[in-house]
Amino acid sequence: MSGFLHNSAREAARANEYTASGGRRLQDNAIFSDRIRLNLISSFTGKDQLFTRLEANNTIAFSGAVTGTNMTRVSWDGNNDNTIVLGKLYYRFPVGDKINVIVDAIGGEFYDNFNTINPLLSSTPIGSLSRFGRFSPIYRASNTGSASNTGSGVSAIFKLSDAITLSGGYLARRANDPSAGAGLFDGSYGALAQLAFQPNQNLTLALSYAHSYFTGSNNDVSVSGAYGSVFANTPFCAGVATSANHYGIETSYRFNPQLVLSGWVGYTQAIAEVSSGANVNRGDKADIWNWAVTLAFPDLGKKGNLGGLIFGQPPKVTSNDFGPAVLTPTSNRREDSDTSFHLEGLYRYQVNNNISITPGLIVIFNPEQNSNNDTIYTGVVRTTFRF
Repeated sequence: MSGFLHNSAREAARANEYTASGGRRLQDNAIFSDRIRLNLISSFTGKDQLFTRLEANNTIAFSGAVTGTNMTRVSWDGNNDNTIVLGKLYYRFPVGDKINVIVDAIGGEFYDNFNTINPLLSSTPIGSLSRFGRFSPIYRASNTGSASNTGSGVSAIFKLSDAITLSGGYLARRANDPSAGAGLFDGSYGALAQLAFQPNQNLTLALSYAHSYFTGSNNDVSVSGAYGSVFANTPFCAGVATSANHYGIETSYRFNPQLVLSGWVGYTQAIAEVSSGANVNRGDKADIWNWAVTLAFPDLGKKGNLGGLIFGQPPKVTSNDFGPAVLTPTSNRREDSDTSFHLEGLYRYQVNNNISITPGLIVIFNPEQNSNNDTIYTGVVRTTFRF
């Protein structure tokens, strides 16, 4: 990584949360890290699936103290010092011929249960190198952005016809905690519904809606799934209970066997659910937008290889009711004044059936939606072993 993160006087609120006043140099160093997953899959009837995942990881997120922004995060980050943990446990079973139900006990995520409409780049081991490039932030409506994915709940996929699929689900963040403001229905949660159209093998179009709620405790507010600017993730400050309505359009089209074009547009309206002494009134609203276009080139160079290009705008706050009645040079409404752009290029080389090597470059222009910040470059080489 390289770059210099700077915050002007009009961005003082952001400086207080991310960087020292006047800016600072990023942590610029080469690292070597790993993530290991062991998936155990069993079945009772041949049609159902009991999935158990053990995992360990020591990949520190390129955010916060490292780069000052979530925009530079890679897709597989998470650090538990390589301690083996139970990362995911779910049971999937059919109901008749048209419905599949998924009961997530731990580690539930909508992007694991539903079609994210980015078929060749959504996978962590073999797809996008970045968190942003995998799929729309709407699929992280239940996620706080923490390394520990603790979502629990139920999802269902209903095949209405050969061309139309309706999916829906509910995931709670701390379903195992019986204390007030937690549990299955009294704490932070996300609910998502999606209608997907696939009239032929080449075209897929989806309309998505999600509703999320964050209690504000334990710094769990992450409206945009830890994708975009700090304002986009916490439009009313971290400790303010916040709900959000998310709307998305996602599409993918295979022009030919060697070219797939995909993309999405997302809009979120965040709503403050409590009043506080920090210029927040119950009912304050913030508008947040994001979009991306991806190009995937299957079998580029030889069978099994993949080239990829990703370009888009990480979540950005375009308007916000939050803020003092009278603005000063050192205050603002937690609105993003400029626009960040994400550019990513990658090439996955398939060494054999079990090993692939993916070098790539992630470039963030105007990090934190601030044109005063230097462009950040992150070079990555990912080696994937699958057995």
